[in-house]
Amino acid sequence: MTSLSGSSAFDSLPSPPAVNHIFLIVGLACLLGFVINLLTAALPPDLMALEWRIGFMQQVSSRSVSLFLGLAMVVYGSLTWRVLSRYLALACLVGGILFLLSGVIVIRDGLVLQNQALGTIESEATEIRSQLQTAQVNPNLPPEVTPQRIGEALSQLEVQAEALSQNARSSATQSMMSMLSTQVVTGIGLLALGRVAIKHNS
Repeated sequence: MTSLSGSSAFDSLPSPPAVNHIFLIVGLACLLGFVINLLTAALPPDLMALEWRIGFMQQVSSRSVSLFLGLAMVVYGSLTWRVLSRYLALACLVGGILFLLSGVIVIRDGLVLQNQALGTIESEATEIRSQLQTAQVNPNLPPEVTPQRIGEALSQLEVQAEALSQNARSSATQSMMSMLSTQVVTGIGLLALGRVAIKHNS
């Protein structure tokens, strides 16, 4: 019975130079595509704008699988070059930490965006509510606009405002959780990849 321990998971795999080169080429292509897409999404940069940060993090999150696969292929293809492999392993560890830390930014910006959306809904509802209440006591209303109809409109306004607020909370929460889960999974994957590569070189 053959036992696997330490770096035998890598050692047991055939790694002729041609295979390594293929993995390197495909991995570099994935990384290059990731970088180009990210640069395209980042232009023009505006770090202080909430919408820009959220849009940028969405692009990073949606393309993180390409980054992870590209790094995994490059790491595997460079296992025969110990120095390069060691640097790539450290890059994976740093990248994993950055992905995990970026989850804090995702949560913060998601909550700020949610509060802004709720504030906008409440502000517009308050303005319409004020107009209806002013019209309710206006003696010069047309005959077809009765205080009863205005009261019904006020009730409908409250229902619609509450529905819009719930939709805003739900949409912001779903978007935030989707990005956060991807960031965390990618971060953990990169940390694991870096540890395996370092263990192989030790």
